[in-house]
Amino acid sequence: MEMAHTYRLDNGLTVVIAPHRVAPVVAMQAWVGVGSADEGPREAGIAHAVEHMLFKGTAKRGVGEVTGAIEAAGGDINAWTSFDQTVMHVVVARRSFDVGLDVLADTLIDARLDAGEWERERAVILEEIRQSADDPVKNVARALFDTAFVAHPYRRPVIGSAERVRAITRRQLMEFYRSWYVAGNTTLVIAGDVDEDHARAQIARAFARMPEGAPRRRPASEPPQVAPRARVLVQDVREAYLGLGFHAPPLASPDSALLDVAAVVLGQGQSSRLERTIQRDRQLVTGVWAYQQAMRDPGLFVISATARARDLRDAVRAIGEELVAVETIGSAEVDKAKAAIEADQIYQLETAQGVARKLGWYHATAGDVAFERVHLERVRAATPASVRAAVRRHLVIERASVAATVPRAIARGDRARTALARSLVTHARRGMKRVAKAPAAQKPKDAVVREVLPNGMVVLIKPDPSVPVVAMRAVWPGGVRLEDASTNGITSLLAHWITRGCGDRDAAALTETIDRMGGGLAGAAGRNSFGLRAEWLARSWDQGLDLLADCVIAPRFDGTELAGERRRLLDDLGARDDSASAAAFRLFSEALYKSHPYRLDVAGSPDAIATLDADTVAQFYRDHFPVGAMTLAIVGDVDPDQVLARVRARFGAAPKAKTSAPKVAKEQFADRKATEREVYRYLDREQAHLVIGFPGTTVDSPDRFALEVLATILGGPSGRLFAEVRDRQGLAYRVSAHSAPGLDPGYVAIYLSCSPDAIDRAQAAVTGEIDRVVADGVTDDEVARAVTYLVGAHEVALQRRSAVATALAFHEAYGLGWSEWSRYPDHMHAVTAKDVARVAKRYLSWDLAVTATVRPPALSPGAAKRARLRQQIDRSRHEHPPRRPKENS
Repeated sequence: MEMAHTYRLDNGLTVVIAPHRVAPVVAMQAWVGVGSADEGPREAGIAHAVEHMLFKGTAKRGVGEVTGAIEAAGGDINAWTSFDQTVMHVVVARRSFDVGLDVLADTLIDARLDAGEWERERAVILEEIRQSADDPVKNVARALFDTAFVAHPYRRPVIGSAERVRAITRRQLMEFYRSWYVAGNTTLVIAGDVDEDHARAQIARAFARMPEGAPRRRPASEPPQVAPRARVLVQDVREAYLGLGFHAPPLASPDSALLDVAAVVLGQGQSSRLERTIQRDRQLVTGVWAYQQAMRDPGLFVISATARARDLRDAVRAIGEELVAVETIGSAEVDKAKAAIEADQIYQLETAQGVARKLGWYHATAGDVAFERVHLERVRAATPASVRAAVRRHLVIERASVAATVPRAIARGDRARTALARSLVTHARRGMKRVAKAPAAQKPKDAVVREVLPNGMVVLIKPDPSVPVVAMRAVWPGGVRLEDASTNGITSLLAHWITRGCGDRDAAALTETIDRMGGGLAGAAGRNSFGLRAEWLARSWDQGLDLLADCVIAPRFDGTELAGERRRLLDDLGARDDSASAAAFRLFSEALYKSHPYRLDVAGSPDAIATLDADTVAQFYRDHFPVGAMTLAIVGDVDPDQVLARVRARFGAAPKAKTSAPKVAKEQFADRKATEREVYRYLDREQAHLVIGFPGTTVDSPDRFALEVLATILGGPSGRLFAEVRDRQGLAYRVSAHSAPGLDPGYVAIYLSCSPDAIDRAQAAVTGEIDRVVADGVTDDEVARAVTYLVGAHEVALQRRSAVATALAFHEAYGLGWSEWSRYPDHMHAVTAKDVARVAKRYLSWDLAVTATVRPPALSPGAAKRARLRQQIDRSRHEHPPRRPKENS
């Protein structure tokens, strides 16, 4: 990346331009210095509300035209609100720079904030709040901040509360917008393939009229915490969700860098202490992660975990023990953490938006666009002694707050929740007062080169020296298509198991090596494939390739490791209904596919996984995934000749492939009863979730491109469903449509989530739009807009080397040829309105449609029947009251 240049316009707007010529893409982000922490108590949620309203029209663009203008330019526009900032970001192809900048300036300077649109968008935000209430991860995070902060506005959720959002007026929105969206409070970051002189001229033209000013922030402080606190929530979940937080310094503090190192040592990577000890060895949690949420004001150091409810108390105590045991940290762990942090900084350089976000965040949070260098130098200067000292200063029991979301059965009633909260504090205190244990022993330039080895293995190499990163993707056809009900999950289990030791390294040694290299290596399972994915810094690509080769050729397949992975996978499956949207798609797939393996969950079924032993899984790997049937794609800063020599040396001696394509029975979608095509599931959630879908097409069908355009016209960012269901009727916060082709026919599906009492109206609205597109077709303008959006999104997505490696490997493995990925824009530009109308009539047939609904139990047929019975009883009592007994005379 070239040096970033910072300057100010006369009105006070700060501009950062960072040329980064990795791809013909430009990211532009406006960082407005206002977030939920700047709101008064009666304004809670207004910063997030204004962010939503920025998309609802300007002085020269109507509703939908802000998003539509960027989509028509092949770009993407979105925004987010945090505690400290509101950010609007645009990503466009280089050729559309002027359009993107004009739209960004228009929304920041001339947003209309129309009263009628606010009423509709208010309903959308209320749906977002309900959706958030169903998410146990978000619930425990909100509870943690609300517990840790008693005075600072960080205690309030960024999104606000339903009560406060209902009270916000259009006048309040305008006052807030005019006060905070001013030049002196805004930083414009431009990153990517940009002509700096042209950019400066266009920025001056577009933003010169932005109002001057720099609003004064309300002083916010938090009194010192002198005793641990805890809070317990109950929800209809299977697992317990835990958050343990400690007050941490702001980003600008030197201790912030030291705590970042501590977070990596404790809970980032498979060889981190928390994952190694309390997840894998002691099996007290099913997942654990440590991170520092550094902010403008003092924030939180957080350890989050999921656990079986019965293990929650022991997990809290064990986490406390590991915090104390940081006193034993050594140079090897600190060096490994430094490498991981530096690697993360490098990986962010892959995309223009990654560069823009990094620069904007450092400037907005620390006041200096170059603060990344300061922070990274502090990380590099960290020593075991300095990290231990920072942990002692900040991660102490008196400054601890614990929050947990648990199953209802664990803590029924306020008294039970209070008792559990006290118990969690007690266990945390016990863990953090123990003596630290002794440390455990530590274990043409961009042309694609294609070669087929004598055994049949295909190697694809695409050199790209723009960023010192190398991505690798090994793929075999397979996945769920090789499974049946008795083996469902065997591919997923194999994907977890295959990197748990290989060659002369056991699981601990392998993860230690991967983390030390600052890379990643993991198995991957899907509907149509199995494989491994890896990413390395360029300086260690050869070591990374050796590790991948060892896992492919000589996996250790240790039975003990399989047992551990099985337990973890079963724990994950036990909690899968915690995501109601995922439950809706599973319900849909099971109804759409009656005999085809696509009906099966990629993650597997608990019953099947529980019976799979080591011999069965290992033999499955040997039978279906020989080296000779593998496609290996390598993309990044490498020399193709060197890579080919290494690949031949590692894989060339493997025997020729002896596999055959699986025989998969063709699914019969026609002639099903209506009751088979309309299915329901009942979960205790704030929202209902709906999937309406149809049989789709295959990856090699010419129809797939027209279907993708159709799905975008219906459910894209400015599509018909978004405009009708969300913008016009305000029925849903989230609505989308997508086409999912497969090696066998996939599906076309529409998804939405909304309030349960709005589900029938939302479904009617979706049905109406489908009927209209089938009956009337689409316009040339809609097709052009969708194609531009899809091609632009394609270009943006392929910024990362891992995305390119994935595209190369899958297209080759599926028999399409590696070069097919580069023809995507041509295929899309060839789609016409006539093509889209044709596929709409062919695929969107109500005779084949499946509707899957997840809704609260109160809307089940049984509940409705009971309600009707109660009404009949009440009417009977009213019409025939009981006679009063005669009094004795």
